Amino acid sequence: MKSYLHVLAIVLFVASLLYNVIVWGGVRAVPEVGTALADSAQREAPLAATYIAIGDVVDSAIPSLGAFGSARLTDALADAFEQIHADPAVAMDVAFGTTRNAMHRWLKTMYWSTPVFLLMALVFWVRRPKQVRVLRR
Repeated sequence: MKSYLHVLAIVLFVASLLYNVIVWGGVRAVPEVGTALADSAQREAPLAATYIAIGDVVDSAIPSLGAFGSARLTDALADAFEQIHADPAVAMDVAFGTTRNAMHRWLKTMYWSTPVFLLMALVFWVRRPKQVRVLRR
């Protein structure tokens, strides 16, 4: 099992990266507060801004993924729309602040899991068992 930990970590990293790219790529399509979220991410959250930049390309190529992403963000942040609409400068603070519902908790968990899985994949890659050859050919 130890010999496959790096593969598992890489698969988890790719899955969480794809989820974040798809979901955060649909941020501009979120009604009322989408542009406020994107602008706030540009100023305050470089990781979210990266997800948004890559996600814009992916979601524009496949519009159904953009619709999925904006629906997920709307479900997660619907309770905070009034607060974000009142003060757009605090959009990322609201997005990563107090957990509002189960979808919001999932959004925050997946957001932070991508760098963790990348670090795990790198550590497990370095520490993977290597083949030892006694005799050279």
